[in-house]
Amino acid sequence: MKVDEIFIVSERLVTIVHKCYTLSCNNSARDIFLEKLKKGEHQTLPYFTDGNTWFHFIKREKLYFVATTNKDTSPILVIEILTRLYHVIKDFCGVVSEDSLHENLLLVMEVLNEFMDFGLVQLSTTEKLQPHIQSTPVLTRFNRQPTQDITSRVFGIEKKSLPTPVTDTPVISSSVIKDKRKNEIFVDLIERVTGVINADGSISRLEVNGAMKVKNFLHGSPQLKIILNDNVIVQRNSRIKAYGDNVQLDTCVFHESAKVDNPDSPQVLTVYPHIGEFTLMSYSVSGESSITSPFHFVSSVQPIEQSRDMMVTLRIKSRLAVPCVNVRLKFGVPRSVSNISQHLDSPDQSAALEKNDGTILWTLKTLPPQAESVAQFRLINQSGPLNREDVGPVRMKFEVSGCLLSGMKIKTVKVLNQEQTTPQKWLRYITVSDSFLVKLV
Repeated sequence: MKVDEIFIVSERLVTIVHKCYTLSCNNSARDIFLEKLKKGEHQTLPYFTDGNTWFHFIKREKLYFVATTNKDTSPILVIEILTRLYHVIKDFCGVVSEDSLHENLLLVMEVLNEFMDFGLVQLSTTEKLQPHIQSTPVLTRFNRQPTQDITSRVFGIEKKSLPTPVTDTPVISSSVIKDKRKNEIFVDLIERVTGVINADGSISRLEVNGAMKVKNFLHGSPQLKIILNDNVIVQRNSRIKAYGDNVQLDTCVFHESAKVDNPDSPQVLTVYPHIGEFTLMSYSVSGESSITSPFHFVSSVQPIEQSRDMMVTLRIKSRLAVPCVNVRLKFGVPRSVSNISQHLDSPDQSAALEKNDGTILWTLKTLPPQAESVAQFRLINQSGPLNREDVGPVRMKFEVSGCLLSGMKIKTVKVLNQEQTTPQKWLRYITVSDSFLVKLV
């Protein structure tokens, strides 16, 4: 498999870097992609064809990473190459944004030169690339908005910058920065929840996709030992699950750097981590016997007597032991609804009718643990009677810190073979919604 070219463009249709790997490469493919991006014609799938050119792309941090080939190639393979390139650039630059890539343009070109040779992947990991990269990364302190950038250039005003977060600093740095860099490691357990709740409150589908993400800033190349809870088991190809206290995983995949004594009961992970960010473990859980819905819903959609209006009542109760933040509930309403009257039970909440897409958005800054919240909306209708089936469903977004639905836990993270300094270890549990839908009728 040979790649003709790789280029990175921003949402503003600005080409940041363009690298050709074959003699047949020219600017025509880049111009085609920019034109389709401008017209919004690019497909939702991460690949498409135009003539004899195959385009593959990923979008990260408002940037498009694009690769082209002149033959029909496995899209998954090319997408994997672009994903690895993104992570490598992130390791070297710290932050992947339009500003950071402009400031580290020479470094990014060095990475692209060594990453592939004549369109074939040569060095795709940070460790292998490090000896061949000579440029020093420039730390990007903030992402300037276009208006701020114009103001600073015209009036000579310098915007004060915030210090760069530790997780956004380059893993590969100059010797001076390396000496100042803390000896630490970040381990995040992140779970994304997919659910479908019926109108009567019963669960139609409930699934969790989790990942253990590691960002390694440790000095040297120490060995890690990560100990999970004792009751983790993997029920591969098993349709019947037992109720109990066990954490029952449907699937579980480990990074190549991890050594697991018993893959069906992964309680101790021995890891030889490479420098940078990587996903150490991916897993999935499904079914009411393994996970519980984080919320209980009660809804009502009823016409108002002697009126063309309709009353929608939403009641949500948290089943979590920690607060849930940035809760957003959005549901569709008929286009004939011209306005709404609302009753919310907290001043921290807000709701609005978005006429452009015919939806109502109910926002809660925080939903306390085990708390309940109720909202009532009167749909003011300007035409014929409304149908209950035209209201909903509710699509919900939320974030939870310090809690995982699957029950996964990290008991301890041990860093071995480190005698000079004591490394700092940072651990986070994060649960976010992926696709959470509640039917109203």
